[in-house]
Amino acid sequence: MTYHPKSPPFEASATASCDFEHDLLALQPALRAFARKLARQECDAEDLVQGTILKALAAQGRFQLGTNLKAWLFTILRNSFNSRWRTSCREVLTGPEVMEMGASTPATQETELWAREAAKCLIHDLSPAHREILILVPVLGLSYDEAAEASGCTVGTVKSRLNRARAVLAALVDGKEL
Repeated sequence: MTYHPKSPPFEASATASCDFEHDLLALQPALRAFARKLARQECDAEDLVQGTILKALAAQGRFQLGTNLKAWLFTILRNSFNSRWRTSCREVLTGPEVMEMGASTPATQETELWAREAAKCLIHDLSPAHREILILVPVLGLSYDEAAEASGCTVGTVKSRLNRARAVLAALVDGKEL
């Protein structure tokens, strides 16, 4: 929507103000659609549109007649969204908000200790056949057919060795103190 003053300068400001407000309200659906694409939450999109309209009304004097109102409003909306996003990245939640979000993280120390112990047992305590099959299938990610071909045995033997190797490794790791 572009504005072209049709009346003398002393009457142009009142007419332009009415036209500006009318066109601003007419562009609300387009602003809402754009805000929904950015915010993805209905309530955040509505907040963006309302903020954009308020900012546009406050800055109406800076709008240049003859330019594209829709593009100007979309710029205000996009800049508002970007500002909110940058601010939210710096926010630190405290109190009940953190509890509602379930901000705790599970402990990983035991898992890391188990993995280290399993690696030691894999290298030092397992038989070569069990070590080979555990490296081929779970570690390297080979299929049973590929592992059978690589180790020179049948698919049934691979499955059997893998099952026994996992059981032996679990027993070795569980038998040691972590």
